[in-house]
Formats: sequence, C-alpha cells, structure tokens
Amino acid sequence: MMDRFYSAVLILLITVPAIQCQAPADANCPSDQTPNILTLMDSTRYNNLIGSGGIWTVFNNDSSGSTTWTVGAGGNCQRTVQVCEAKAQYFKASNWIFTQYIPRQQLNYNITIYVNVTLRITLCSTPNCPRFLPVYNYAANEQQDASVYTNPSKYTLIGNITLSPLQFTQFTATLNFTLKAGDSGFYLGFRDQGSCTSLNRVNVYNYQCPQKQVGLVKQPLTAAPTAQNSPMTISAACVPGSVNTNSLDLFCSNTGIWNGFSTCICKTWEGYRDTGGKCEGCVRGQWLNTLTLTCQPCPANTLATLQITPVCPCRPGYFRAPNELPGDNCTAPPQAPIAVNVSATTGDSITVVWKYVPSLGERLDYYFLLQYKTGDMEQFINAARIAGSIAMEYMYTFHGLSPDTTYQVQLITRNGVSDQDEANEFLRTLSISSKTSIDVPGAVDDITISGRYVIWQPPTHPNGAIKGYNLTIIRDSISTSISVGGTFYRVEDADIPKGNGTVFIQVRAVNGAGAGEWSSKHILPTMTTPGQLVLQSFDSCVMWSVPEETVLQYEIHYNNITKVQNYTTNWYCLQDEIHNAVNITVRAVNGAGAGEWSSNITILQRSKC
Repeated sequence: MMDRFYSAVLILLITVPAIQCQAPADANCPSDQTPNILTLMDSTRYNNLIGSGGIWTVFNNDSSGSTTWTVGAGGNCQRTVQVCEAKAQYFKASNWIFTQYIPRQQLNYNITIYVNVTLRITLCSTPNCPRFLPVYNYAANEQQDASVYTNPSKYTLIGNITLSPLQFTQFTATLNFTLKAGDSGFYLGFRDQGSCTSLNRVNVYNYQCPQKQVGLVKQPLTAAPTAQNSPMTISAACVPGSVNTNSLDLFCSNTGIWNGFSTCICKTWEGYRDTGGKCEGCVRGQWLNTLTLTCQPCPANTLATLQITPVCPCRPGYFRAPNELPGDNCTAPPQAPIAVNVSATTGDSITVVWKYVPSLGERLDYYFLLQYKTGDMEQFINAARIAGSIAMEYMYTFHGLSPDTTYQVQLITRNGVSDQDEANEFLRTLSISSKTSIDVPGAVDDITISGRYVIWQPPTHPNGAIKGYNLTIIRDSISTSISVGGTFYRVEDADIPKGNGTVFIQVRAVNGAGAGEWSSKHILPTMTTPGQLVLQSFDSCVMWSVPEETVLQYEIHYNNITKVQNYTTNWYCLQDEIHNAVNITVRAVNGAGAGEWSSNITILQRSKC
C-alpha cells in the first residue's frame, strides 16, 4: 500500500541541460585507443559530466524530492559521479543518470555495443540497500529532445551490475547489447535504487576490424558483426595502380580481427612499380623497364608522355618493329631511291638500274622489292627482293617476259617498319614503263630424220608467233633452200644437190622479226630404190623376201594392171572374185622411190566347191 501511495504522489525532479548534441571529448584528456576497438564514449575524456557544463543528465524518479547523483571525487579527465540514498524498506529509490546521445558508425548491419563500467558499490546503513546497478539503453535514429531524460519507460534493460557478497572495492563489469541496422545512435541510463554507488568510468565501444594496409591490400575500417554472428565477409581493395591476384574477400571477426589472405601486385604492364606500399609510375620522359623495374629515359624519336607508361610511344612517322623492345629507338621507313631507269631490253627481258636511297630511316635492314605487270594484269607480280647495301647503284634484269609487250616496272623501298606505314608506301615507290623488243626465234634443236622425211619440233624460245621454217640441204658446199609452213618435209631427189659427198640438212624458224639461228647439221641418208623382188607361189598366194633397202610399202599388179597400193606385208593371196589364172608382179617402194618390178608369176585360182 505504501508503495502504491508513494507511486501516486511521485514527485519528478530533473536537472536537464538544453537539448544536447554529441559533445566532443576534451582533447587534453588522454585516450587508450586500440586498433580493433572503436570507442564511442569514454567518461574519463570529459572534464565535466554533470553540473555546470556537464554532458550527462540526472533525473529523480522517486518521492525524495531531491537529485541524488552528484559530482564525485577526482580531478579533470577523471571525473566521477556518485549517489547514496538509502531508503526505508517501504520506500524504493529511483535515481537516474543518462548519457548524452552516442552516435554509431556504419549503419547497414547489426553491431554489438559493449558498456564497460568501473564502479564501487559500498554498504549502506540499511539492510535493504541493493547491491546491484541496473543499466539501460534507448536506441534512436537521431538525437532526441529533452523528454528522453524524463521518460525512463523508453529505455530497455541491458543487465544488472551486481556486487558479490565479498566485493567491497572498485571493480569493472562489462555488459553488451545489439544495436540494430539503421539505428544511428543510442542513450544509456543508470538507475540507482537506493545503493551507495560511485561511477568511476563508463567506456562504451564496439569492436572493429581496423583500417590498415597490408602490402598493397587496403583493408577498410569495418564494424565487427554481432557476437552471435559468424565472421563477416568484406571486400578489400588494391591500392591504385595494382590488381588482385586472388580473392579480395577478407573476414572480419566479432572481436575485430581480420582473417583471410589477399595479394595485390602493381600493374607493371601499365607502367606501375612497387615503391613500398604504393604503385607509382615513372616521371614524364621516362618509361618503366618491366624486367629491372627501373625508370629509364625515353629512347630517341619517342614522345615524353604525361601518362604512366611501360613504353614511350613513337613520334608520328616513327615506329618499332615487332621484335624490338621498349628501350629501342623508334625508326622511320626509308625514302624512295634517287631514280630508276631502263638500261636494256630484249625480246624477253628488261634491265633496270637505280641509285642509292637518300634516307634509310635510321635503319640498316632496308631492301628493294621489284614488281612488274602488263596492262591487262590487275596486280603486280613480285619478281625479286634485293637487300640494300653500301652500293651507290643497283641493277636488276626481269627475265621470261613476252616480246613486243609493254610492261610497268615498280621499285619499292622497304625496311623493318615500313609495313606499319602502308598508307605512305607510294612515297617509297618508283615506276617506269618499258616495251620488250621482237627477237628472232631460238634454234630448232629437236629434229628427227626417217628416210627422206625430216620432222622437227618448234623452238623452245619462239619469241613470238612462228610464221614458218627454212630448210637448207647441203652437199659438197652446194645448198638448196626450201620454205615450209609445217614441222615436217619429205626430201625429194630434186632437192638434193648433185655430188658424191654426204648430204646434210639444217632447219630454222621464222617469226615477225626474221629467221632464227640454223639448227645443228643432221646427216640425210642417201637412199637407193629397193631391188627387184623374187616371187614364190603356193596355193592362191604369193610371197617374197624383204629387200635389204628400207621399204615403206609394196605395189602389186594383176595382169599388168595396178591392183593394190600401199601394201605393207611380204605376201598376198588372191581374192574370191578372181577365177582364172592371174599373172602377178610386185615392186617395193621407199623414200628413194619405187624399185624394179619383179618377174611375172602365174597363179591359178582354185574353183569353189
């Protein structure tokens, strides 16, 4: 009844400063920060906690009518607060003291807030003096108005700091609670219920995985997860100019310890090098040698770029060959030769000459590419590649050309970098036109003689269209000339000069330019007509022996009338249409002419059954 009575007549007494912002700690008060602990509030870092200039607020929520939390012993940076209001058994004290608004960091997940309290609870004069101190919190998204200090019902009990029966000296206790994601801060409240208590220090903190750099890996400042959660996966970052070689995932434990391993390396291929925790490039006018990781001056004919680079780019018009390194000078394509001229032509060749190249582009691997084409060709044909030298004049002959044909000859100067400047190849090209002459044909050298027949093949080098052939038959320094259109001829007796010497024959081809060279001399055998044949008969057939002379064919007469010509075997049988006795005579024919007719032989045709 008395409790209800006093509750009904409860007198509220509060000392409240103006709405308080988060007061900054006194810079003159030392702090014992550790890397994995983020201190949110430490009472020892303030000169005044309550009273004039104080940052805490006291509130008497019982019927005593007076404020019981007062400034305790201790000087600057060691201020304490104390209370001692022992009540009778029937009267319960309720003396509150509230902290200022304590903001948190990193709002996107739950964190554990630790409240570490150093205090002394002494025995009081009554047997009902409580031996514990309740601790409360009130989470808020923003700083509240003064009503937050007069409405204890908003606060949630965190836990009780209890004095053991044998504990009479100063001691430290730690409570914790979970601050949910999105809550930007909180208030703490301590409620005295009739004890004699001295708060010597209140240290509020949460664990954090500290911001630090390991090698080239930057680990971000991360609030540790709640004590109930498993380690939190956090993505680290590489310092500028570097790249990760494995996973960037690290793990922040609930006690603020980083776990996991990640490695970053400088992007040497982009011009960065490790200078001790940094990836830095070379200064303007230098490039990074990726083999020695040293900065070196840009080579000749390069641009001193403002950008970090592993290679100094070439100036416009200068290049590096594919096999050249960043430390090599940039060079240019060569110029065209001084001039190109035609020095000689034949029916199948054109000879050109040209002078030295005035500028080699600071290279020695230059060469000349010679090409040619006719008017009806779409593309040039590569003829030769001639390496450059110290010569002042060069010469080349295009062979295998067609006679009486106009050719365009092209001379291109190139070197190891000219293929990177194809758009300007016309500046390195000289052209000239020339027409091949008409030459007489080459010699006829494939001749076959069979009896009186002479057969040959066209010359290997006709040098144009062959119009015909000349033959000359020579005997005892006397010759006979004959013109033919084909590639064979039958020598007649009238073609052979009279005499007793060996007969020779030569052939030459004729084209639009004239007659070519004579072939070598070939012996033409002097032939005689075949001898007279001796005939023999059997049954209705006749046969004869082959003469020693060459025979091309036989002629057969029936009763002095030519019956069979161009017969090639040495026997003949009468046909069925002949029924009477027949007189037969035969002669042989060769290249020299027909032989003498044989003597007649009479054959009697057998009658049919």
